[in-house]
Amino acid sequence: MMTKQRHFLDKLSVLILLCSLVSTVLFMNGEALGMQKIVDEDAETYVSSDYFTASDLNGSWADNLLSGSSARVGQGAFTADITLTGDGAVISGNGAYVNDGSVFITGGGYYRISGTLTNGSIIVDAYSSSKVWILLDGADISCSDGPALQVLQAEKVFLTLEEGTVNSLSDSQNYSDDALSDGAGGVIYAHDDLTINGSGSLVINGAYKHGIEANDELVITGGNITISAVSDGIHANDSVRITDAEITIDAGDDAVCCDTEIIFAGGTLLVGNCYEGLEAPQILVLDGEITIYPEDDGMNANGGSSFGFGFPAFSAGGSGSTGSSDNTDGFGNSDSSGSSDEEDQIPCIDIRGGTITIINETARDADGLDSNGDVLISGGTIRISMVNSGSNCAIDCGSESGGVCVITGGNVIACGSSQMAEGFDSSSTQCSVLYNTNSGAEAGTVFSVKDTEGNILASWEVPCSFSSVNVSIPELTQGETYTVAIGDSEEEITLDEVSASYGDAGGAMSGGAMNWGGMNKRESGERPAMHESFDKSGTDEMPEGSAPPEIGEMQERADEPESADSSGHGRGQGMNSGLKETSPQDASSETDSSTG
Repeated sequence: MMTKQRHFLDKLSVLILLCSLVSTVLFMNGEALGMQKIVDEDAETYVSSDYFTASDLNGSWADNLLSGSSARVGQGAFTADITLTGDGAVISGNGAYVNDGSVFITGGGYYRISGTLTNGSIIVDAYSSSKVWILLDGADISCSDGPALQVLQAEKVFLTLEEGTVNSLSDSQNYSDDALSDGAGGVIYAHDDLTINGSGSLVINGAYKHGIEANDELVITGGNITISAVSDGIHANDSVRITDAEITIDAGDDAVCCDTEIIFAGGTLLVGNCYEGLEAPQILVLDGEITIYPEDDGMNANGGSSFGFGFPAFSAGGSGSTGSSDNTDGFGNSDSSGSSDEEDQIPCIDIRGGTITIINETARDADGLDSNGDVLISGGTIRISMVNSGSNCAIDCGSESGGVCVITGGNVIACGSSQMAEGFDSSSTQCSVLYNTNSGAEAGTVFSVKDTEGNILASWEVPCSFSSVNVSIPELTQGETYTVAIGDSEEEITLDEVSASYGDAGGAMSGGAMNWGGMNKRESGERPAMHESFDKSGTDEMPEGSAPPEIGEMQERADEPESADSSGHGRGQGMNSGLKETSPQDASSETDSSTG
């Protein structure tokens, strides 16, 4: 009897071993054998090369839920339907309850919120593995002592704006001790990953500090969002990624601030008032339309352990960075060997497409594009106007820290003061001209570049006074002759180098190197190579941004004359303020150069 049992156990052991081997082979070679691998791309531990997940981009989940087979007879499609009633709420379904005037969501699932809450919060406190979908369907929520929407715990929260609705979230000037001890500082405050999508409208009024504050990743892929905040409009730690949304920000400090990266892949961003526009160690623009009226820098790539800041630099080489987000590779520049070691990582502004307009009418020591490391431009249309005062520089790279300013494509006219003006580096592959003048030009002066036949290749009625112009367009060719015009003054120049300097103002910089009278005095040596272009599953070819948002007073400024506000800042003529392109004699040339 014992012998039979032993033989049976031996056979069973062999069978288990064979099953384990087969399972291992299938696991390792399943995709090659045609098996589909199922992964959770919204899990915090999932690493992807995409900027946005399918769920991030799905602003129609509620419609699909209501019409799909998942709708439960007798209970409705949502896990809970929450109707706010002023001082409380009526809840139909599971996973949520009301306590002391606030609504708590405690489980993963799908929730619809409508109605008005006069003094309370929507608080998500679920399992760390829970995914929560919230549909704002005409919700007006105000809180007198903390965030109007707070995510205490969840794996990821999707906040969707129902089509055709206007939703409003507001806080007050004072937060409770409990809210402050939790670190809360925004009308929307999230400890975990947060995505905002949909096609409705959301108005955020931040009276205490920030408009939206996220400890982890913040993704915005839709909606018409208007943010007014006494501090930052958007403030995040891990990452801010935006596409296909219409966002308007009026901020007392930065419009969008992040400790690691800002990725703008489409849609529109209009910043009517701010101290700095976009601020992060890494800023990547792929597409869309960005217009900023800052008091200081328009875009500021700050930080890095090599630059005196308190957090590590973002990886230029990809996943090796301690400061990078889990769901994206790095971008920008590193040392010439491509190393991603922390000491070799430098901040970067990387512009590959879109339309960027930065207008600063008051600063005396500010930059349009300001990087403590690299400025890399390979596409897009860029217009920068810094007033001719002090050391305002249109484009500034951190050459003292190994950074370079390189252009390989795009259409750029960047104007400011000649005192600290920088041109593009000689390692650029697209020609550029840094033109300086001692006399300066008044606001509203037209700058243009013409070819030998008199065709206008590029022109701009510059909104602010200026004494330096950095221009680069694809039509410029080394060895050819062009006419540079500032108002009625013209000068014929011949491009004798890729990055050329002309004019009568000394002290200009070329890619960060001193350039006196057009002679580049930078010491020769091996240049840090531009980080090779990376493929983000098609995100370099995002769809074109939608039309500028129609958002009341800020948009109405487009039809009003320039005026100074109470602080003396001449402000907003809307999305196209100052962009009065001179009609070219050759329309096709201007169109081609604008698209880069």
